[in-house]
Amino acid sequence: MYETYSPNTPAQKEDKPLLVVGMDAVPIKQVEWLWYPYIPFGKVTILQGDPGCGKTMVALDLAAKLSRGECLPFCKEATPPITVLYQTAEDGVDDTIKPRLVAAGADCTKIKFVEESKNPLSFTDKRIESAIRSVNAKLLILDPLSAYIGSNVNLNQAIDVRASFRPLYEVADRTGCAILVISHMNKLQGAASLYRTNGSIDVAGAVRSILSVGKKRHEKDRRIMVHIKSNLAATGPAMIYQLSDHIEWLEQADIDPEELFSAFGSERDTKRDRAENELIRLLSKKDIPATQIEKHFQQLGISYRTVTDAKKALGIQSYRLRNQSVWTLPEPLRNKEDCIEESTYEL
Repeated sequence: MYETYSPNTPAQKEDKPLLVVGMDAVPIKQVEWLWYPYIPFGKVTILQGDPGCGKTMVALDLAAKLSRGECLPFCKEATPPITVLYQTAEDGVDDTIKPRLVAAGADCTKIKFVEESKNPLSFTDKRIESAIRSVNAKLLILDPLSAYIGSNVNLNQAIDVRASFRPLYEVADRTGCAILVISHMNKLQGAASLYRTNGSIDVAGAVRSILSVGKKRHEKDRRIMVHIKSNLAATGPAMIYQLSDHIEWLEQADIDPEELFSAFGSERDTKRDRAENELIRLLSKKDIPATQIEKHFQQLGISYRTVTDAKKALGIQSYRLRNQSVWTLPEPLRNKEDCIEESTYEL
């Protein structure tokens, strides 16, 4: 079906044959859906949100419904019960995950996990595909992204991100299993929704669908989930839910994804958040000596320790120039100063 071309030049004779494929030889494959249009089979989806928004609870609620063969939120047709693999590096299986699954009414015989206490999993681990095949899992949940992408991977480096995600979406493609990765969001308050995805923008580029959850201001237990990216279908409606010891899905809503971070969104306004936003605004324009940064934040009433904590969280690097330390912003965060409000002081 495919044509193989062998290089003719002597220097290339030892290379592998070059395989050039005509598009006419490629059969068309229809996308299948676990939850249309939010979670496709055989692809990687991200579910992201700030702390306290209920993203893990949402994932557990979906797992519980799928284990019983119930309709997913706002779907009209149920599917047969499926097996779900749920891997978590943040919560205890016995004191947190299992009680929440029970509260959600899950059939726990259909929820499995790979024991990894002594040998943590990562995206490149061959045990992931083995586990999917051994239990015929149709959904794999990895919570959170930062724990499973790999300990040596820099989320702010595009080349690292792409290389780390490739084995995961190859596993998804080979097995047909839907993979849902839960992720925290970065601190770019007011940024476009895709730029809130943690790490390099290539994280968002590496997956086919992204769901973002956020709080509704002044409504303690109400949350919203917005479909901010979909490569395989039109984005679906936003969904509002109530968060307690379980998830109660309330209604669909016609809300622009950018509204998730305005009318709905995080209520954090700590000095650490202010420091992070201000560092992004300042360093998007130019590299700045650490002494000038310290003086600037003193004028804003923010301690230098808070600033250095913010520096670490953002992945800001420093280098020596003329016997002084100079701070520089990672490339993925540059040119975002239009997303950050101006401060009273300028350097």
